[in-house]
Amino acid sequence: MKKAISLLLALTMVFSLAACAKGDTPGSSNTPGTGGTPSSNEPITINFWGHQEDSWNNTYRAIGESFHEKYPNITVNFEFYPYDEYESKVQTSLISKTGDVDVYELWGGWGVDFCSTGALAQMPDSLADTVRQDAYPCTYGALEYDGKLYGMPMEFNIESGGMLVNLHLLKENGMEIPTTWDELIADAKAATVRDGSLLKVKGFDFVGWDSVPYLLCSMIMSLGGNYLNEDGTFNFTSPEAKTAFTELTTLLMKDGITDLAGLAGGDAMENYQLLYANQVLFAPRGPWTVAEGLSTFELTYGEDFVYTALPWYGPDKGFAAETGWSLAVNGKSAKQEAAFQFLDYFFSDEVLMQANVGCGQVPAKRSVAQSPELMEKMPFLEPLVGILDDAQFIGYFNTDVFKETVNNVFTDYCTGGIYGSVDEALTDLNTQCNEKLA
Repeated sequence: MKKAISLLLALTMVFSLAACAKGDTPGSSNTPGTGGTPSSNEPITINFWGHQEDSWNNTYRAIGESFHEKYPNITVNFEFYPYDEYESKVQTSLISKTGDVDVYELWGGWGVDFCSTGALAQMPDSLADTVRQDAYPCTYGALEYDGKLYGMPMEFNIESGGMLVNLHLLKENGMEIPTTWDELIADAKAATVRDGSLLKVKGFDFVGWDSVPYLLCSMIMSLGGNYLNEDGTFNFTSPEAKTAFTELTTLLMKDGITDLAGLAGGDAMENYQLLYANQVLFAPRGPWTVAEGLSTFELTYGEDFVYTALPWYGPDKGFAAETGWSLAVNGKSAKQEAAFQFLDYFFSDEVLMQANVGCGQVPAKRSVAQSPELMEKMPFLEPLVGILDDAQFIGYFNTDVFKETVNNVFTDYCTGGIYGSVDEALTDLNTQCNEKLA
């Protein structure tokens, strides 16, 4: 899951975006309205919960204000909480099935656990049809249950297909941005710098919570295979899986272009942050990482770093994507009609563009993701918008458990002593993943 960062500030500095209007402070409350429907003139206040992130929160408030201007009798009251607290707060609310909130900012993967319980309200047919007609399927896959939709996707959560490049290290090594996998690995090997056992510069740092699982799945798919069977069970024992897993472990264990610190906790920073600190040449990550280079590290896009296409490992394009940030209505809310009216407004092209630019996201809707306006506002998304249709929904399972399982097996194999061969490691990975589907 992506880390919340000060996206709007950074994007405003570089791409001249208009800052979103500020409203109430995080966690503040307006006096809630009671009863009423959108068709009446009676005042209604719908309560919205989200996680604290200044640019996101300001963007939501600006959208809430414009919604109120269009529908004067409906006010959106925003309450924002620190992320670590927010996840447990939302899940506690969904488990208890109380009506204390009307609209959730929901991580898509949570939908797998709650769409079937009645904790989330079923989307009206008209809005559900609109989502299915224009949104990429992987953006709402985790929000479906029994043919019904229980949430509205805001973003295309993508952690494959793109990578950050440190331009200073690239220039120091006399290199050009690689366009093939072989070029990428050759450059990574040449740029890696060691001082005894200390890895001072990592050529290609793919070791991280999201990076290893997504890269492994993409490599399998690019070879023409799949990590899933047609029935939704896992298949990590195919020839394609063995080839991909062998490649990744060889790059670490034999070629030494990175290490296990990104999973073992040996680095204080993630791979993309190390790249911004001139300690990594190439880092495969999602585009949301661009803003931290601009704001936190105060770097210049195009001079210090760029975001570009990650070469495919095999001859095919293919990658997995999970359902990301979404909006959902509480199944026990007494104000569902007004809440869904807000979601319908939010999903319009103009408003969704405002939200995605303000939050630094790839839009869930094709019409917005493929628009020239988006490229003008966020040109670094260019390597990704052409491959969005090649995505496969990651699967209807808890993605955190899946990633943890892949990363544990990968780490155990690379550290030795547990698995005697790649075949043994992948057999165990396959068994563990399938057992956790139950």
